[in-house]
Order: sequence, then structure tokens, then C-alpha cells
Amino acid sequence: MDAFLITPGHIDGHGFDAEPLDPGRIEPETFRPSSGPVDAGDLNFDAFDLDGDGTVDSRVVHTDDAVVIVSDFDRDGSADRLTMIESDGDYSAWECSRDDEGALVWQKIDAGAL
Repeated sequence: MDAFLITPGHIDGHGFDAEPLDPGRIEPETFRPSSGPVDAGDLNFDAFDLDGDGTVDSRVVHTDDAVVIVSDFDRDGSADRLTMIESDGDYSAWECSRDDEGALVWQKIDAGAL
């Protein structure tokens, strides 16, 4: 597999460039597998350790439509997991990975209602 570079402001892999999505602009109704990279933002302020490994990796972002928990477990600046909780109690959790061609893909790993 070819190498790819992910930095807080830029993702470059297999000849494509993509600007990271601001998590404050995420709309749960339109988020999908091809939504592209999501900027994890500043994990040094108002953030917490979601996976319990002793490293701060997540933060909460409030949007017009939902509360979004943004997690960057590998600390590369790009979100690895998103959890969205809408005002009506619906929620969804998504994980990011790369497909066989190297494209960034989000997979819904959980969904339901609180």
C-alpha cells in the first residue's frame, strides 16, 4: 500500500487532497461514508481521555443539530471516531478507515435512540 500523510490541516494520499470538515458543521442527517476527513481540533484544551489509555483523545462539539464527540485516538489531527447525539435522542457512532484504494471511508458502527 502506498503511504499517505495526515496532518491537522491537510490529508494527502493516492493523489488526492481533501480539506478536513469542521466538526462544528457536521449535520447528522447528511453525514455519510464519503463525508471525508474531520478535523479533530485542539485536544489540549477542554478535552478528555475516552478510551482510558492515559492520553487525551476526544472533545465535545456542539452543532446546530447535535452534540458531536470527536475522537482522535492516534493523535494525527484527523478524527478516527465520531459519535453524534441529536436533540431528539437519536444517536450514531462512526469509525474512519481506508478502503483498498486508499480512500477515506466512514463506517457506521452503532445507531439508535436514547
